[in-house]
Amino acid sequence: MLLSFKRLFASAFCLLSVSLLCGAGDLSPQYAREQLGRRLFYDADLSADGSMSCATCHEQRHAFADGNATHPGVTDEAGVRNVPSLGNVGDFVTLTWVDQHISRLEKQFFVPVMGHHPVEMGMTDRKTMTNRIEGDACYRRLFARSFPHAERPIDAETIAMAVAAFERTLVSRNSQWDEARRGKAVLSAEAKRGEAQFLGRGGCSGCHAAPLFTDQKFYAFDPAANVRIRTPSLRNVGVTAPYWHDGSAKTLHEALAAHRGTRSLSENDEKAVEAFLLTLTDEQFLHDAALGLPPEACPP
Repeated sequence: MLLSFKRLFASAFCLLSVSLLCGAGDLSPQYAREQLGRRLFYDADLSADGSMSCATCHEQRHAFADGNATHPGVTDEAGVRNVPSLGNVGDFVTLTWVDQHISRLEKQFFVPVMGHHPVEMGMTDRKTMTNRIEGDACYRRLFARSFPHAERPIDAETIAMAVAAFERTLVSRNSQWDEARRGKAVLSAEAKRGEAQFLGRGGCSGCHAAPLFTDQKFYAFDPAANVRIRTPSLRNVGVTAPYWHDGSAKTLHEALAAHRGTRSLSENDEKAVEAFLLTLTDEQFLHDAALGLPPEACPP
């Protein structure tokens, strides 16, 4: 019984150890998979010419979004959509701006890596990607640890599964607003007034309902364009400018002004809503070292 307890304690310690200090045999495949996915997320070898990783467009300081209207791919072809934040993406059931049928992160992975409308990371095919990853001794060890029962641990599907596992760890629930809800912080009077406007006359919460601050539905904002756009999450919106699906709104003021429902708000009320939106920034999420660039050395 004592031995079993010691093993249970050791296993729990391993799961909590971000530095991977425990032996490989003690790590759960799920935790190993998340750490493998983190390494792949920051690895430019997933792009055709080795110049672009997932993190190139999804920067932690921008809540895993981007500071540009759109981002060109490896061929310098102009991007079409603004890069969305990946905060809480594991809770989403719709994962792109316009395609309502992509509902799994493992499927979405192939859109930027191998999509060609437009070209983003530009990987030519799954075999090329698999061969490149398989040629790395560190990856061979990490995949064997992450997928211990797979006949072939490294293939396009397990690569996607590993990246998706890391993306599901990108949880952002520690903003000032969250802390205020827990009774551990107090919002300013202006932010409280902005929240009241957000929930009330502004009508914002109809599409941006807590806790994700998105209803994940698709709306036709421009009937002439004949395309329906998914509601983005407003968490960490203070660090994800520019806004809208095409990055056309440079500031929160411009983004709010583009919504028909907010035109009834006075200038002071709009500023209060902006003050509230800024309380949705999760500083811990933006600086959590466990989500950042992994050590260069291969984990033990």
